[in-house]
Amino acid sequence: MMINLEEFKRNLLMADERINNILLLVSVRQGLIYMIPILLIGSFALIFISLPIPSYQKIMEGIFGVQWKSIFLSARNGTFNILSLMMVITISYSYAVERCKDNHYEISPLLTAIVSLSSYIIISNISDESFSIDKFGAIGVFIAIFMSTSSAALFIKLCSIRQFRIKAFTSGANSVFNYALTSILPAAITIAVFVCLMKILSDVFGINDIQGFISLSLSNLFLRMESSFKSAIMFIFFIHFFWIFGMHGNNILEPVAQSIFAPAVNTNNALISMGKAPTEIFTKTFFDTFVFMGGCGSILCLVCAILIAGKHKNLRRHAKMSFIPVLFNINEMMVFGIPIVLNPVYIIPFLYTPILLTILSSAAMVTGMVPYTVHSVEWTTPIFLSGYMSTGSIRGSLLQLINLILGTFCYIPFVILSEKLTGIHMKNSLQNVCAVLQQRQQQGLASDLLSRNDEVGSISRFIYTDLEEAIRNNELALFYQPQVNAEGHVFGVEALLRWKHEMYGYIYPPLVIALAEEGQIINKLGNWILDTACKDLKELNNLGFDDIVVAVNISPSQLENKNFTYDLKEIITKHNIEPHMLEIEITEQTALTARKEVIEGILAIKEMGIKLGMDDFGMGHSSLMYLKEYKFDTIKIDGSLVRELLINSNCRDIISSIIYLSKSLHFSTIAEFVEREEQRAVLYELECDKYQGYLYSPAVPFDKLIEFIENCNGKKLYSSENYIET
Repeated sequence: MMINLEEFKRNLLMADERINNILLLVSVRQGLIYMIPILLIGSFALIFISLPIPSYQKIMEGIFGVQWKSIFLSARNGTFNILSLMMVITISYSYAVERCKDNHYEISPLLTAIVSLSSYIIISNISDESFSIDKFGAIGVFIAIFMSTSSAALFIKLCSIRQFRIKAFTSGANSVFNYALTSILPAAITIAVFVCLMKILSDVFGINDIQGFISLSLSNLFLRMESSFKSAIMFIFFIHFFWIFGMHGNNILEPVAQSIFAPAVNTNNALISMGKAPTEIFTKTFFDTFVFMGGCGSILCLVCAILIAGKHKNLRRHAKMSFIPVLFNINEMMVFGIPIVLNPVYIIPFLYTPILLTILSSAAMVTGMVPYTVHSVEWTTPIFLSGYMSTGSIRGSLLQLINLILGTFCYIPFVILSEKLTGIHMKNSLQNVCAVLQQRQQQGLASDLLSRNDEVGSISRFIYTDLEEAIRNNELALFYQPQVNAEGHVFGVEALLRWKHEMYGYIYPPLVIALAEEGQIINKLGNWILDTACKDLKELNNLGFDDIVVAVNISPSQLENKNFTYDLKEIITKHNIEPHMLEIEITEQTALTARKEVIEGILAIKEMGIKLGMDDFGMGHSSLMYLKEYKFDTIKIDGSLVRELLINSNCRDIISSIIYLSKSLHFSTIAEFVEREEQRAVLYELECDKYQGYLYSPAVPFDKLIEFIENCNGKKLYSSENYIET
């Protein structure tokens, strides 16, 4: 049966959305993302300690002394050795944030984290004689995840019950104190629940060490397997299964690795010392060296697949940034950055690639093609070096190379599929961002996209960062929409900003402007637009079109900038154009602001000999006084009036009045959004003889504009399908 690829994509998108709505899983993933800096610091500290290069070790000892490792051991103690404690804090904090996001609870994420930490300490039973601080490290991750989510869920639920909240009324409006006081009962009950749980486990079931009990149970599970091959496959599967849900599988199954697979290397060494052949294939070093290349899921293979088949610039950049850590088997930046966690697209290769490499590597050793692992190698040892050191043979490195190539090919189809699905998801998300912006603009509110803490804010910040880079690298473009008179001749063009994002495609122009204004880079963007428009205007002059005016829109923020006039003069001088061939357009609403800086900016434009135009005239902000005050050269009739011209007699009367006013004050009038011949005919009857719209041409690139001007006969020459409207 043929697989419908489009239906498969839709199902993956739906699965992704459903997964992202599971509060528990999202909280775990967010909590572990918070852990990335700590994990990286601890990992790099371990790299500095254990890098197995004798010359490096000697140099470090010569520089820092015999005790040089103590520096990095301290960093490891402050990161890996208290990993579980920090994980309880970050996951419970994330759970509280996510839980309260869509509810009207007033729960402190910090207080939730404190209660969860207390509950975890209780369950850890630190008063027991057998307790070791090591249990707060990687070994305790599984309990940490369980305790952080369960205790946070219980505490938040209790806080939502009004009867459990102590009413506090204090003078002085100390809201923090009042708020903390209302949480006393929920916190006390939550902690009491886990005290009772620990007491039941200890007195009834004889379990004083939960982590030890879990570790022993897991080890016994693997020990009961008669086949070491089945044990190895199950070990690999469960490690990656946990990772898919955001749980550090390697740390969760660390007790199994230490009790079953780590001693196997010693067994091989003992056999060799007795003159016998080694018998243990599946050692901890075997997995670290030939399966966990780049970390869980053979992430180094994924990095290579992205660099080979990935098309998206940001994805490739992320892979490049992650390459060095991944080379030392530190995979958190890739696993949580792409992400792999809770990503339905990568579930299949993430699970089967390590299993495939396990089978291939064990087969190579069984057949004698590659020696068994006989030397313990630290998991941070880079690929090829670890293969040689663990087996004592270059054939170990060659096996790693084969595994790397095979794993890369396993990931490539999924990288391609992921990019396609990401593109669909990102376009849908971008539509949501545009909808939010349009809603705020309709309400007359300023953009707040960059300050939001939801998906809209995340996407907006992502686009804003790329916009900054696009301005620096000259990756933006100006399209031009011709302005045609009644005789069919082009007398002017309007410059319109276009930005084709690598992943999102063409970005809604008002969104670009809004992000630039909110991020305070509107002056850089505005100067780029003016500079490009003047450059193209000079090119028009050189081609003999010296009677065409180029109109450029500017924002109020640019007018308020003290350097705007100076920058504009420099640009005009730079390109040696006549000032009156450039027209600066402002909106009717901008003119109405009447702020001192705006008024001064408008007057300075006129003093320079530049034409002044008003866009969107008739939107409902009209005031007749400023038309005379600012001495506009052109006003553009708002497109909403033109669009309803044929069906609304009021629009016809308003346009007629605007045209009469224009003639009285001696400035020209242009009708925007002229899309039908019938509209143009009525406008002509009303004595409007200048038009701009799809009836003639959409906004087109500069080279297409030249062709249009050369061939212009007053008819629509270009299809609008491939161009984006303002």
